[in-house]
Amino acid sequence: MSRSVRALRLKLSRHAGFQTYAGSRQYRSTFAPITVLEALEAISERNPELNAFASHITPAEASASESREGPLMDWPIAVKANIATARPSVTSCASRALYTYTSPFQATVVDSLERAGAAVVGKTNMDEFGMGSKNKFSIYGSALNPHTPALVARQDGMTELDRHSPGGSSGGSAAAVAAGMCRAALGSDTGGSVRLPAAWCGVVGFKPTFGRISRHGLVAYGSSLDTVGIMARDVADVQSVFDIVAVPDPLDMTCMTSSLRARIKALASSRPWITQAHRPNRSESAPLAGIRVGIPEEYWVNELSEPALESWRAGASRLAALGCEVVSVSLPHTPSALPAYYALAWAEASSNLARYDGIRYGRRSDIRPDTRNLQNASQKYANTRGEGFGAEVQRRILLGTYVMSSAASEHYFTPSQKIRRLIQEEFDNVFALPNALSATQPLALSASRPLGVDVLLFPTATGAAPRLDDQEDSRVANYVNDVMTVPASLAGIPAISIPAGHADGMPLGLQLVAQYGDDDLLLCVACHL
Repeated sequence: MSRSVRALRLKLSRHAGFQTYAGSRQYRSTFAPITVLEALEAISERNPELNAFASHITPAEASASESREGPLMDWPIAVKANIATARPSVTSCASRALYTYTSPFQATVVDSLERAGAAVVGKTNMDEFGMGSKNKFSIYGSALNPHTPALVARQDGMTELDRHSPGGSSGGSAAAVAAGMCRAALGSDTGGSVRLPAAWCGVVGFKPTFGRISRHGLVAYGSSLDTVGIMARDVADVQSVFDIVAVPDPLDMTCMTSSLRARIKALASSRPWITQAHRPNRSESAPLAGIRVGIPEEYWVNELSEPALESWRAGASRLAALGCEVVSVSLPHTPSALPAYYALAWAEASSNLARYDGIRYGRRSDIRPDTRNLQNASQKYANTRGEGFGAEVQRRILLGTYVMSSAASEHYFTPSQKIRRLIQEEFDNVFALPNALSATQPLALSASRPLGVDVLLFPTATGAAPRLDDQEDSRVANYVNDVMTVPASLAGIPAISIPAGHADGMPLGLQLVAQYGDDDLLLCVACHL
């Protein structure tokens, strides 16, 4: 594309009709832009190898579609297969239960992106219904990590690529961004499904505050945890997409209202120590002076690899060099977050997936019950669900049903809810900014800043991406992959994973977390890291 055409499109993206989309921060991407046709060429070349896309449009379809002026004009966007789109029309969730399902409506986030000029180029691979951390549980097969460090010897003397997991459940979205097959991608984050793949694929993965982005059109897994997330090569592109989609939506009862967004803005603007820091001016010697960064002690877990630990130290040193004050903090209930998360997520999944019975949604089994069970609908349901759901989904439904049973709920579900509340309170106690859900008045102006930190810093994962054929892999190990990401999900607070070095040729990620609603400050700090 010529410079004159790019300049014209940049001018069109600033059309007055899109002023409501513009954020107060203007970060500039450090990467060359990718156009829709360039993305489709990359998909044609690399997707047969990486299996990142479940479906995608053709160049002819892209050329025939009507282009729209807007801030994201000609941006190729990939969308996870559990987010409803008009084209590609199938929203399968990588499950046999919804293999040919076409949604009667389009997700609000997709509508917003298309109104801003972006084009959906395809639906990405994922773990079935978002249940997994390695993108192994998919009817399309595993997606592959674009980062391949070396050739390895096989038993027959030949060599093959050492293939690694892209992470899950949004592994296809992360792989698509990392391989240059789109400029940005949408995923869903329930307990780390955007941040973990972003870390393992070396891209930026952002989980906004719960309710910032509408979930209308996102297939539910855990309704109190699900969040639409954004992936891109750098923070600037994430911010551009976030400014478009972070708007109120009356179609989603969990989406923040305009009044709550105004209260968050008032609270955030009442911090005098942030005034100078909340400007991405890289020419200053200490652009983040005044910001206090917390290092939580409890994230120093035994499973943390030495390369991940070194990247953590380097990230803290980098922020200190940029003017931040780095302090140690404690979040005592962090070790209880993982079991509490799974108890709650499984219980909600059991309820949400009850609708896939072959009558209301999805495919129906062709097996006809024997004559003795013709009047028993449960046999038909059992056949349909047994054929439609994969082994991992069935496992989580069974565990969730047990967690919600009268015999087990007071031993698992109720204590998990109490732990979740304690984790939320601990985050509120370590952050200087009050939680907008409980605070109604802005902070009193003072010459000195209050106790508490502005952001937290810790690794996104305990190490780099594992090999797909790792013989030491286990179901428990797959669940432990989320140990660094689930606390922020339980608290509903924003978190972002930033590329932070490599281990044996594979990317590592660092995670920044902020107070409920403080997404803008989080992105500001992340753009410097």
